[in-house]
Amino acid sequence: MENKQWPIFYIHGFRGGDYTTEKMIESALKFNHKDEYLKATISWRGKITYEGTWTSDHHPIIQVVFKNKYVGSTQISYWLSKLLFNLRTKHEFDTYDAIGHSLGAVALLLVNLKEKLHPYMPRLKKLVTIAGPFNGILGLGDLPNVNRIKPDGRPAFMSPTYFRIFMGRNSISDDLRVLNIYGNVDDHSNSDKYISVTSVKSISYILKPRVKEYIDYPVNGSKAEHSLMHDNSEILKRVNNFIYSNPLT
Repeated sequence: MENKQWPIFYIHGFRGGDYTTEKMIESALKFNHKDEYLKATISWRGKITYEGTWTSDHHPIIQVVFKNKYVGSTQISYWLSKLLFNLRTKHEFDTYDAIGHSLGAVALLLVNLKEKLHPYMPRLKKLVTIAGPFNGILGLGDLPNVNRIKPDGRPAFMSPTYFRIFMGRNSISDDLRVLNIYGNVDDHSNSDKYISVTSVKSISYILKPRVKEYIDYPVNGSKAEHSLMHDNSEILKRVNNFIYSNPLT
């Protein structure tokens, strides 16, 4: 096990692309004194093409890009599962870490729910979720300051996606470590302009009792806007420290 590689995946969300994770990867490369990574592009029909390099070090970096940037978390999770199986046939790894922005974060959790059903699927060990719409999107199943988190941590309302994760919660890996990052632009909406703080924090009710480590990390101010968070230097530093410092073995 100790000799096998442990790749790190970067996943964008709805309307995203390679530009979404570009700064994150640049920051990770600098943090690890590296200059190469693998880019996996998934077509509208699910065909995977690769460019760049799967490096020989312990933590190769993989940027995942979806040509169809307008699909939901279920389709993204299907493509991610396909990618994991494809890469495992090419490279020797049993475990991986991942960073997901927006719907990419939700999709990674949906992939994790499948692990116990598929023994050949690599095991997710560290997960960073950035601005994950786990319990609704403003204007699409959520409204500013309507949903709330009860004293026991349970959200007052559950979106269909949240309910799906809730019902499958016993399949979540108990050795998973999670860093959940969310933004608040400090206006009346208590949101990052697209995702409410309540929507993002709702996932703690499901994850915190089950995973090995769970950390909420709030970011406030103008740089906490949804589409800016993946380039926020404070967030990049926190992500790199969580993923690459004191790595699991």
